[in-house]
Amino acid sequence: MLTRRQFLQKSALALAASFAGPFLLRPPAAAAGAFIPVPVYHRVGDGSDDLTIADSRFAADLRFLADNGYLTLTVASLKQHLLAGRPLPENAIFLTFDDGYLDNYAAAFPLLKTYGMTATFFIITGRLGQPGRMTASQLMEMSAAGMGIGSHTVSHRPLATLAKWENVVEMERSKACLEDLLGKEVGAVAYPYGSYNDATLAAARDAGYWAGFTVRRGYADTGGDPLALSRIPVFRNGRRLAGCL
Repeated sequence: MLTRRQFLQKSALALAASFAGPFLLRPPAAAAGAFIPVPVYHRVGDGSDDLTIADSRFAADLRFLADNGYLTLTVASLKQHLLAGRPLPENAIFLTFDDGYLDNYAAAFPLLKTYGMTATFFIITGRLGQPGRMTASQLMEMSAAGMGIGSHTVSHRPLATLAKWENVVEMERSKACLEDLLGKEVGAVAYPYGSYNDATLAAARDAGYWAGFTVRRGYADTGGDPLALSRIPVFRNGRRLAGCL
């Protein structure tokens, strides 16, 4: 079995390789109605690491979406599509952020409000309120303003390396924590490092999640397994969002 360090190194190499060459993001035109782009961001600010993009770049992404008629989906709209088959609006897109960094509130949230758009923020509940992370009151403010809140587990460990019972604990406790805080359903989860297996999917389903997000690169196939949806990672040194849609 891989150690956590080996797993992270392997994951980093795989991600780097995926950006090194050409790849197909757009779905076949004939199947486009079942596919939506789900970009995943992490941080917005002045950092120089690959997870952090500048405020100006995030603003440019939102301006591109606005200028080209994209509609950012709310969690409620995505749920209605996945569970009830409600058709998606033309040019639908589902913006996501992983990890719950403080700059999501300080930098990304104001820009989203400026452009009249929404995003869903996946929170590591065990790190809520820690230095550099969002607080409970900030999450409540964002939720009240129409932003989506989802689970990114309790501890942010790679789920495929954990025992089945640990997957259950990570899923159930993080969901309960966020629902108690927000007073509303939390039905979406993002798997840390994109790590998941059959036990993870079973734990997510049993916990009551109706959507699960990976970091498998590509458009999300909403006609497939809703607990294993693909996303489009956005990195500092990767393609601009306009080049991925």
